[in-house]
Amino acid sequence: MKRSDTIYLDHASGTNLLPEVKSCISGWLDSGVANPSSIHQDGRRSAAGLDDARLSIAQVLGCKPSEIMFTSGATEANNLAILGAAEALQSKGRHVITNKTEHPSVIESYKSLEKNGFQVTYINCDENGDIDPEDFRASITEKTILASFMWVNNETGLIHPIEELARIAHEYGVRLHCDAVQAFGHIPIDLQNSPLDSLALSGHKLGTPAGIGALFVRKGHAISHQSFGGSQEQNVRAGTQNHLGTTALATAIEYHAEHLKLNEKKYFELNAQLQNQLKDLPDIQINRNGNLYTPNILNCSFHNIDGEALFIRLDMKNIAVSNGAACSSGSQAPSHVLTALGFDENLAQASLRISMGIETTKQEIDDFCGELRQIVHAIHRETT
Repeated sequence: MKRSDTIYLDHASGTNLLPEVKSCISGWLDSGVANPSSIHQDGRRSAAGLDDARLSIAQVLGCKPSEIMFTSGATEANNLAILGAAEALQSKGRHVITNKTEHPSVIESYKSLEKNGFQVTYINCDENGDIDPEDFRASITEKTILASFMWVNNETGLIHPIEELARIAHEYGVRLHCDAVQAFGHIPIDLQNSPLDSLALSGHKLGTPAGIGALFVRKGHAISHQSFGGSQEQNVRAGTQNHLGTTALATAIEYHAEHLKLNEKKYFELNAQLQNQLKDLPDIQINRNGNLYTPNILNCSFHNIDGEALFIRLDMKNIAVSNGAACSSGSQAPSHVLTALGFDENLAQASLRISMGIETTKQEIDDFCGELRQIVHAIHRETT
């Protein structure tokens, strides 16, 4: 089935290729490719292409090209930043901090550290999933070396006070890593004036093919390599670089930086339209409180609804939404984010993450809400 046959509202999981990226790929395919590590002319041209992509991304983010590493995606970037920093810093202490609502690539990295003798503090969040900076401050000890918090929650769209958290970390000499996958393209990022020490990005959330990401690591902040082989990416991340992916990523990052305000205006309008129609559905709960959310993601839950039946019927109508991180499970499992917020299993399973992209239209929102309304009423009729 073609994407055009679907009401696709799962852009936080993965989005269509940008037209600019498609054009970039077409040009790349015609240019001839060589291994960037090869010393012949073709290899040097490929290496120059990598340098151009690195420079372009650094200029958008406000950092040095040497502070950008290319990875296979944000999962690898988060793994590398967390495990690599912990290993590099462990002589100073073995206490690390994170939050229970982080992306699985962060949570699982911390579980791995825990198995290897590190002490992990998982900060409790409030009823919205937010982090109290003073709770973070209170959790820091003289043995704390690293903390990791996402900028925007990938399931609820909640914006964490990431720069305040980073400033607190620096007061105590603690390194702070940020998963910024859902932030970039929605929040201006200026690393030149930011206290963040490292930051992960993912290409397929921005309109590139899957399999490319980037990790910013501030100069002077050592991380130990977690893969072995060649000396690529400053001897930190071995393996031949994804030349096509890096070019596509640079193109996508440039696009989103240039269109941030225009796209956000559209998302705010779509979000208002969506919430206005959803609020009249029976037993619905909109999972946001206040305005500290990105407008492209809306999470809602249904009381007294079978979550599995809800998703099956949406899928049968060719409606693509999710109820959590796409990589966490191929099954209808309750979201770890919502359960961390105190939702019971039934309510967490009957929750929708509706995420919009630059191609989402007002007509799609109307069509989705109309289909959802019919499905919810049908389930209620059958169970009463």
